[in-house]
Amino acid sequence: MGNSRILRRLLFCFAVSAFSLSAEEAKGPLALEYSIRADENGALVWEITDSGGDPKDLPEEEKFRLLRDRHFPEAVAKAAAGEAPAVWIVGFFYLDERITEPDPAKAEAAFRRGLELGRPDGMLYLADFYHRKAMPRDRDQNERSRDLKRAEGLTLAMLEAGRGEAAWIANTLASVHLFGWYGLEKNLEKGAGLLDAVEKVLPEDPLMQLLKAKLLIYRKDYPAAFTYAEKAEKGFQSAAEIDETAAEDLHRAKTAKISAAVLGGDLAKIDPDEFLQISKDSLGLNGPFAWSIPVLLALLLVFLLWRTRLAWAHHDGPGLRLTLFWISASILAAGIGFNIRLPGLDNGVGHWIGALLVTAAALAAVTMGGWSHYFGSGPLFNGWKPFLKGAAIVIGGVAGMQLVAMGYGAVYQLITGGPLDKQLVSLFLKSENLVELTGTVLVVGIAIPFYEEVFFRGFLFASLDRRWGGKAALIVSSVFFAIVHGLTFFVPLLFLSFLIGWLRLKTGNLRMSFYLHAANNSFSVLAGYFLAGGG
Repeated sequence: MGNSRILRRLLFCFAVSAFSLSAEEAKGPLALEYSIRADENGALVWEITDSGGDPKDLPEEEKFRLLRDRHFPEAVAKAAAGEAPAVWIVGFFYLDERITEPDPAKAEAAFRRGLELGRPDGMLYLADFYHRKAMPRDRDQNERSRDLKRAEGLTLAMLEAGRGEAAWIANTLASVHLFGWYGLEKNLEKGAGLLDAVEKVLPEDPLMQLLKAKLLIYRKDYPAAFTYAEKAEKGFQSAAEIDETAAEDLHRAKTAKISAAVLGGDLAKIDPDEFLQISKDSLGLNGPFAWSIPVLLALLLVFLLWRTRLAWAHHDGPGLRLTLFWISASILAAGIGFNIRLPGLDNGVGHWIGALLVTAAALAAVTMGGWSHYFGSGPLFNGWKPFLKGAAIVIGGVAGMQLVAMGYGAVYQLITGGPLDKQLVSLFLKSENLVELTGTVLVVGIAIPFYEEVFFRGFLFASLDRRWGGKAALIVSSVFFAIVHGLTFFVPLLFLSFLIGWLRLKTGNLRMSFYLHAANNSFSVLAGYFLAGGG
């Protein structure tokens, strides 16, 4: 709820660098005999020092008695006389109830005077003071809103004075509004105002650029969002190798850049390898542990092969329950390549390892049950007439699928007013060169259609046919196939599935079904490559 990498950075700034106020000032003509800093929780830490600025070891009670009885009245008198640095340092006294009755208004007046004299320290502290007051979960929402408004006013005043030191608190407050931290509703306008103020002072601040990219994604200005995310990525790049926080920010900048490109439909801007790496890193499955996923899948497939062998020994092949397990394993396998990064296989093989494992298992399962049972026993070539007839069916089927898909896309856009969201599917099929294209065709165009036909039009169709007959098997298997592939393309896939199922029903085997399925998938891959200017 807001305890993000931005807040961690904010705490770090205060704890380490924001308030080394009077160790140097103690050596000046005023000889201040105390020093002030803020701890990691934003609390003021006071130390009594000698004239050389070295801390004196005093009990807490004695320390605050001196601050209350001697240093506070002295600072107030000097501030009233306009003497620096007391003119702004007195503001810290007004914020600590251990010294005096807290008076944030007087503290703010002192800090604003300090800002005029070129010292933003107090304003920074007070802005964070109000921000921290707003953070507790049990804080009243009205009081929280007032505290945040005060913090924003102070921050904007610093930015208007050209003080870039206020950028990190402005970015934090902008995040509150952009992401709805602390139970507040999102307010893009307030977030945008803070980010615009930062941009005027520090136009190259990468954190501002990252947040602005996310803001523009919310506003659906995807080209501008991509530009800001790309700038943020470059800004974080140099520090990412030595700074863990910068590395996290770099990852977020890359994610925002990819999101903007995908949502904007401009896939040419995306590096597929970077897309896959980002998605896998997001799940954290990118180390040696990632190998356990395909190993577990392989064990599951071995178990299913064993049960399939038993099914053929005692029945007429896999039943409905075993078939659904096969289909579930194939769905799991489809997600493996997109969601994990396997060490040693970052050359693209890992992308398809799940599909390749299931293809091998499907090949073994069909072989166990008799290849001819599913793919027929006749020769592949029975003469030109049946070949041309089969080719015409395949070509007509692919053309019909494309026409249905285009018509469905046009109707969808007419009804919703927006294009059909097909960017992610296109990205998964994207190839950068002929080698990658060949691999994608082999996997997407041949391997995946093979095991899908074995499972859907082989095992599932057969088990449904035994129960309810061929027409019911055609309808149920076709609808199930389309649903499994997602609702976005349900109508075109239902058309394709019915056509493939009809071929299965008419021919009695999977040969023509596989040819049409493979041709359709291969055409989609090749069209995407050459239409995008590949090669």
